[in-house]
Amino acid sequence: MHRLIEFIKRIYVVLLFILLEGIALMQYAQSSPYTEAKILSRTTAVGGAVSGAVTGVGHFFTLPTENRKLTARIAELEQTLERERALAAPVIESDEVAAYFDDGDLNYRYYPARVISLTTNRERNYIVVDRGEEDGIKRNMGVITPNRELVGYVVSVAEHYSAIMPILNTKFNIGGRLTDNGYACSVRWRGASPHYAEAIDISTYAEPKAGMAIEVSSERLPSGVLIGYIEEAEHNAAQTAYTAKLRLATNLSTLDNVLIVENAHYGEIETLIEELE
Repeated sequence: MHRLIEFIKRIYVVLLFILLEGIALMQYAQSSPYTEAKILSRTTAVGGAVSGAVTGVGHFFTLPTENRKLTARIAELEQTLERERALAAPVIESDEVAAYFDDGDLNYRYYPARVISLTTNRERNYIVVDRGEEDGIKRNMGVITPNRELVGYVVSVAEHYSAIMPILNTKFNIGGRLTDNGYACSVRWRGASPHYAEAIDISTYAEPKAGMAIEVSSERLPSGVLIGYIEEAEHNAAQTAYTAKLRLATNLSTLDNVLIVENAHYGEIETLIEELE
């Protein structure tokens, strides 16, 4: 108690000043309706700003959960769209067989997954996601973003996790197609910038120009999956085709949620290709 009294004696001037200022402010606030309204508006604005900041911080910490829910919902919608495409497909009838699609024979199925770890600064980068054999994931399934942009494909599967080879891997190679005219090409990564890849073997008749989009042309993925946009193109050394610098649509360094895509008929297609080789 003695120490408290000594402390108050040392700061009593400050306390007295604060008390008198408070009384003065109260008297000023009640001096007229105008001052009351002004002070009320100021305190309301300050209170609203503080409340907004607190709400924003709370929302920031819930973003990962919201993103996972959103990705799962996108997977459901993609599956619904695939079902609608199948049901809208024409029925081809013959004397012996009717070719059709139903819910058990959809070409593509979508599985939402969350990125656990990834690298972007190596020649052979990888991504690990939190879905595995227990969730129905298999090797060679394609991987895209919720915005239908190319990520890569599954190369290894454990019980609860899967490893993905992304486009940022010097061993990665995938077929592409110019969306403007349908000409085919191959897309690969040279190991330089994480934002650019290379499109090769573009026909001289394609006349690629800056701004043209290239999408995936692969048995692993449905059509409409974007790879990137051409920034510049030039003839190769033999003058037999074009090679283009391609700005990737996906920024892998900020990747958080993905969709793993299963082609229900991939095994059949793979067997056919192996027989041809």
